[in-house]
Parts: sequence; structure tokens; C-alpha cells
Amino acid sequence: MYNQELNKRKQMREIGAIAIAGVSERDIDLLLLEEFIASPDFASWFVAQIGFEEAANALVTDAKRSVTHSTGESDLEILFIDNASRSFKLLIENKVGAGFQPMQAQRYRERGENYKKRYQISDYRTVLVAPTSYFSGDFKGFDARINYEDIFEWFASNTSMGNQKQYKLSLLHSAIEKSTFGYQTVADAVVTEFWHSYWKLAQQIAPEFEMPEPSSKPAGSSFIYFTRANTPKGTVLCHKLVHGFFDIQFAGMGDQLAELREQFGSMLTDNMQIEKAGKSAVIRINVPKLSIADSFEIQLDVVAASIQAGKQLLAWFQQLVASR
Repeated sequence: MYNQELNKRKQMREIGAIAIAGVSERDIDLLLLEEFIASPDFASWFVAQIGFEEAANALVTDAKRSVTHSTGESDLEILFIDNASRSFKLLIENKVGAGFQPMQAQRYRERGENYKKRYQISDYRTVLVAPTSYFSGDFKGFDARINYEDIFEWFASNTSMGNQKQYKLSLLHSAIEKSTFGYQTVADAVVTEFWHSYWKLAQQIAPEFEMPEPSSKPAGSSFIYFTRANTPKGTVLCHKLVHGFFDIQFAGMGDQLAELREQFGSMLTDNMQIEKAGKSAVIRINVPKLSIADSFEIQLDVVAASIQAGKQLLAWFQQLVASR
């Protein structure tokens, strides 16, 4: 069995010969999204693999990535409609190596039930897509699971794809290798719950942060980077929870504080300062320090006040950038 696995991996390395470093879950999301949209053969194979017989003769009519609901975020949602106008939904969670959020599979199922009640879809399936090594093939509460290795073999056996096939195989192979030789962080339940509660609050009072639903977090995860917030390239909004800072961070400018002060100093408000933070520089405001090891609920008012301060900092910076 061990030798078979080694031979299989050797074959995968030979097929997926292009080296692609730093493969992320987003890369695999987009790979799957493209196939569902462009390849009826892939869509048919996928539903057959999970035993979703009702959708076997249906066609994909809609495919979306990163769909946000009140119950969380689906990585992919695929809608099928058959000749009888019955609709079916796939709700897909894709994992390269990140941990699970609290009750994640259950919340996927809640979304599916909501689609049945509100939009009268005929049926749905929740699906986990991950490398075989991810939790040793466990379904983790999802209705079905498809491993990266199975998708790799589907691409490898495809004879009509042309040169793009090599890239897709290499991307999957790199993701599989990353999972095999990387590590899965040990989640801290209290910290993970704090992050998730923070995300829910930010969704309500600071949608401009565009904070994605967080994955499970290890102990000590106390910096929240809002990478989707609208700031210029090379800058990012960050809440440093336990330190009591909300920063606009300028990557690689830790030794150029004089330049930043010349550029922004006259526009700073009384509660702002320019400081060095490692190799970066920041425009910083002080906010209350938070404890990620304590209950979110007892800190709710303080967290909300901190987020409001962060909103003001972001709005100030966006307005300043827009005026230049």
C-alpha cells in the first residue's frame, strides 16, 4: 500500500511538472469554478462522484464563488436545472490546509435548507473538497467529499483539454504537495470563536472592511488584516487586538518614516501618529486592548467602539488618497 502511494505520487509529479509555489484555496476555488462553468463533462462527473443522482441529467446554470450569508460563507455554490425545471444546488467547502470554523458543516446545511424553503430548489448537497491527507479523508459533517487526487485523475484522463491541462494538473499537484508536507495548525476554540464573533459584528457595522469569514485560529492569533478593504497597493488596514492598535500599514517602509511624515504629517488628526512596526510603517490610532482568550460578549461594547475607530481611520485614509 505504501509503495503504491509512492508510485502514485511519482506519477503525479511527472504529469504535473510545472512548479507552482504558494498555491492557495482561492486558486483551487477558481479552478473548480471554471470547470463547472466551461465543462459539462466535469459537472456530470462531479455529481456522479458524490452520488447526487437527482442532478445527474441537469445542467449548470449559475456558479458563484465566496457567497456570503447570515450563516457564513460558501466557497462555491453551483446551481443545476434539469429539463423538468427542477433545480439543485451544490454548496462546496474547499480546503487545502486551513482548519474548520465553528459548526461549519452544520451552517452549510442551514444554507441548503434555506434555499429549499425560500427558493424552492428541489435538493442540495454540501460537499467538502480537499486533499486526501486533510483529516485523513473524514467528511467532517458534510454530505459528501471529493479529494484533490480524484480531480487530478479526472484531468489526467481528459484527452480534449489541450495544453491548459498541464497547468491545471500542476496547480492541483502543488496543492496536494502543500497539504502533504505542510502542517495543519492546532485550532484554539476560544480564539476561533472570538474571531468569528468579530467577523459577524464587522459584517453588521463595518461592511467596508470586507472581512471574509475567518477559518479556525490557533492561540495567539491577534492581528486581523483587512486585505479586501479598499486601500492602495502596498497598504492594508489592520486591527492589532491585544496591543490596542488600529493601523494603516505601509509594507516595507519601516525605515522611511521621514518620507511618510512629510507626505501625511500635516493631515494627521490629534489621535494619529506615524510609527515603525517591524519592517513596515504605520499610521496608527490607539484603541482599547482586547483579550482574545476571554469571552467576546463581555467585550462587545469595547470591540464595537474599536471597530468604529477603525472605520474612521479607513475613511480618513480613503478620502486623503482620493483627493491626490
